[in-house]
Amino acid sequence: MIQKNELIASIDIGSSKIKCLIAKLKNNKIEILGKSIVASKGITKGLVTNFHEANLVVRECLEISEKQAGISLENIIVNAEFENISSNLLTEYKSIHGDQIEHEKDIQGLIHIAVDEIAKNNKDNAIIHIFSSNYKIDKKIDVENPVGFKANIFSADVHAVLAEHSSIDNLKNIINSCELSVENYAFGAYALGLSFLNQNDLKEGAICIDFGKDKTSFAIFENNTLSYVGIIPYGSNQVSKDLAKVLDIKIEIAERIKVESGECILNENTKDKTEYLPVHLFPDDDFRKISKTIVNTIINSRVEEILQLIYRKIKTYNSIDIKTKKIYLSGRGSNLVGLTSLIKKYFSQRTELVLQIKQEDENLVNNLSQDFLVCYGMVKNYFFGFPSEALPIKFKNTGFFSRLLSIFQK
Repeated sequence: MIQKNELIASIDIGSSKIKCLIAKLKNNKIEILGKSIVASKGITKGLVTNFHEANLVVRECLEISEKQAGISLENIIVNAEFENISSNLLTEYKSIHGDQIEHEKDIQGLIHIAVDEIAKNNKDNAIIHIFSSNYKIDKKIDVENPVGFKANIFSADVHAVLAEHSSIDNLKNIINSCELSVENYAFGAYALGLSFLNQNDLKEGAICIDFGKDKTSFAIFENNTLSYVGIIPYGSNQVSKDLAKVLDIKIEIAERIKVESGECILNENTKDKTEYLPVHLFPDDDFRKISKTIVNTIINSRVEEILQLIYRKIKTYNSIDIKTKKIYLSGRGSNLVGLTSLIKKYFSQRTELVLQIKQEDENLVNNLSQDFLVCYGMVKNYFFGFPSEALPIKFKNTGFFSRLLSIFQK
C-alpha cells in the first residue's frame, strides 16, 4: 500500500490549459501514476473569473488523472501564479553576543522574525514561499552554514514570494469544491526551474522565462536559491490581439498568422521587397492583402515591450548581471520565430528553449511533455525540497509558525 507521504498530485491551472500530475516516490525515484490535460475555462491570467466553468474543467482534469492512476486523491499542490505575485527582499540581523550559533534557537528564530515582519507589512498578501540565503557573521564573513560559529551578530537575506489573499482563496475554493484539500501552493516559474535545472545552473545563476497565453512570468535562481520573481501581464495572446486590432481581422485569423507566418525580428534585408501573407491563412471570404513586414513589425513591437518590462523588473534586483546568466524559455509563446534571437540580443547569448535541452531525468525524456514541467517541478519540490526554502507552504493553512523546515539538519 502507498503511504500518504509517498504520493502527491499537482495541478497547473492556466488560461490555456489545465494540467494534473499524480506521482509517487519509490526507491527515491519519482514514478508517474497519472496525468491529464484539458482546455481551460473560467481562468484568466491565473485568476478565477468564472467559478462554475473553472470548477467543471478542474474537476474533469482531476478525474482523468485519478482514473488513470487508479486512486482517489485527498490533497494536491496548486500552481499559484497571478499578476499580483511579488518578491519581498530583506536582510535580517540577530545579535548573539559572542555565543555559538544554534540551529533551532538562532537560525529558525531569525526566520521567525523575518516572517513576522513580512506578514505585518503585507496584511493583504499570503506568503507562498520563504527562502533564506547569504549568511554573514559579524557583517563581513560569508558562511554557507553558520551553525557552530561564534559571533556577535549574524544575518541572512530573506526572500518572500507573495500573492494577494483573495487570489489564493479563490483557487482554494475551486480545489475544495472538488472535494480536495490544498497541500501547498507553488509559484509556477519556480516549479518550472526545479523540473530541469542542474546544480551548476542553480549555483551560477539562471533565469526561467515562461511565455504563457496571457502573462509572462520569470524566476531568477542564483547561489542555490530563488532570488527574485515577477510577472508581466502580457503573453502570446496579446500579440494576436494586436494583429487583429491593427489589421482589422478576426482573432482566429490573427492567431493563425502569428503561428504560421509571424516573426519577432525584423529583417532589414527585405525592406525593398514586399512579400505578402499566403492566401491559405485566410478563409475565402476574409482574404486581405497584407505584407509580412507589417505583421512582423506589430509582433516585434509587442514582444520588445514585454522584454523591456521583464528587463526593468529584473534590474530592480540590482546585483544581477543578466548578460552572464543562462536563460531558459518555455511556454505557449516561446516558439515564436525569432524570440530566442531577440532575447540573446537584449539579455544574454546563453539563451535556449527548454524543449531543446538535453534532459537527464528519465521522466522528462520518456513520459512528460513540456506541458507538465510545472507540475513535475511541484512534485519534485514536495518529495526532495529545495535547500534554501526555509518555510514550508503548509503554514498558510495552519498558521505562520506551524512548522519550520530544518534547513541544516541531516
